[in-house]
Amino acid sequence: MTDYSIFSLSHARETKYISRVRADVEFGVMQANGDCVGIGICRITATNALTHPRRCPRAKAFLSASEAGRLEIFFPRNGMLPCTERAFFRSRMFPVPVPIFLAEDIRVALPGLQQIILEAGLYPVQTEASGYRLAF
Repeated sequence: MTDYSIFSLSHARETKYISRVRADVEFGVMQANGDCVGIGICRITATNALTHPRRCPRAKAFLSASEAGRLEIFFPRNGMLPCTERAFFRSRMFPVPVPIFLAEDIRVALPGLQQIILEAGLYPVQTEASGYRLAF
């Protein structure tokens, strides 16, 4: 059984939007065959234009770095299907069952980002009028 740590939102309000990166986020846990199943974040791909077809479990997102150098992801409601919203954002906590390594292109695009791994744990979901925010 996975031991989840709970992370607070205390650093979420420190975000300084020096740079925002468009991204495509696929939900789940990466399997040996490359498929993503279940809960969590499987892969984050920085994109210049979000042209991927929307499907469950995928959403468009905007990445930014907080002043503390931590990753923040904003998921606009209009960038996901209703099935994705129901499956991943109806709870107040977002589980990340396995650590996620952030790709080099994301780290380069967000110069203030000091984080290279999203640690496994439970992260609070901050609900906003136009979408959802996760602070790692």
